[in-house]
Amino acid sequence: MNMQTVLNATDVRANFGGFIDTIVREKPQAIKRNRDVIMAFSKQQTKELLSIYELTFEYEQDEDGRYAGSIEQIEDIVADGETFEELRGELARQLIEYALDYENNYSQYYNTPNRRKHAPYVLRVLLEDDIESVKQMFHA
Repeated sequence: MNMQTVLNATDVRANFGGFIDTIVREKPQAIKRNRDVIMAFSKQQTKELLSIYELTFEYEQDEDGRYAGSIEQIEDIVADGETFEELRGELARQLIEYALDYENNYSQYYNTPNRRKHAPYVLRVLLEDDIESVKQMFHA
């Protein structure tokens, strides 16, 4: 590992408060326990790292005026609505549901080849505070 400092798990346990303070106020940290190394980031740092994972959706307006669309990066999520904003909200609602299901069954989803690529998008959604924040993540 090329990081300058990799902390020993025992040392982290002994000074957990200081470890958290360093992550939140200074920088991410790496921790080693036996052969395993994990990275610890604050919520804000993680959101910034994942900000490059943009969500776009495609949509069409039917002859009856309804909007139908799908999320390009997670093609299983499709929705419709009477208005463009209703479509956006429905896509966000379904994306949140999917993200929660992914989190609850992480090992299954992450180890499925066509679902693994969804992981950074799912994490990005899970870091948002409400549906309005998720709706703002979309680019049409």
